[in-house]
Amino acid sequence: MVSVTPKGDYQLRDGKTLYKFFISFDNGDSGEYSSVKPDQDKFNVGQDADYELNATQYGNKIKPVYSGGGGYAPKGNYSSGSDDKQKMIVKQSCLKAAVDLLKDKGAKSTDVLKVADSFVAWVMEEDNKQETDYNTHFSSREEKIATAQAVVNGQVDDDLPF
Repeated sequence: MVSVTPKGDYQLRDGKTLYKFFISFDNGDSGEYSSVKPDQDKFNVGQDADYELNATQYGNKIKPVYSGGGGYAPKGNYSSGSDDKQKMIVKQSCLKAAVDLLKDKGAKSTDVLKVADSFVAWVMEEDNKQETDYNTHFSSREEKIATAQAVVNGQVDDDLPF
């Protein structure tokens, strides 16, 4: 690190104050870092720090990169485990979409889960990496198509609480 220069502060809409610092590194990278503390301690002259540099229309923005242990780490280590977290977010979103789609159709909970699983597979591109449309995506899923058609036609017993 070469230098840390305070550049004033600004208030967010929620009233929170952020303090701006101009950070310069030995490798030539530089940009603005915003801290909630007026005496930030993430970047210090003479100490190495891993960071993320983002070019924006307002100039370069710098953010520290953290490891799970509270210290700094290269960006590659920062994202470890995030694939599982992303998949859980996708699964939750797809489950809600399946419930919303089937809630008035007399679907069983197992039907909702099957539809949600097909949504997850489509979002995560687990079937294949080629361009997919409705027909090609479901062409190998006759059971799910039959289930979805039965649900839409009201031919399925309802065991859902809504």
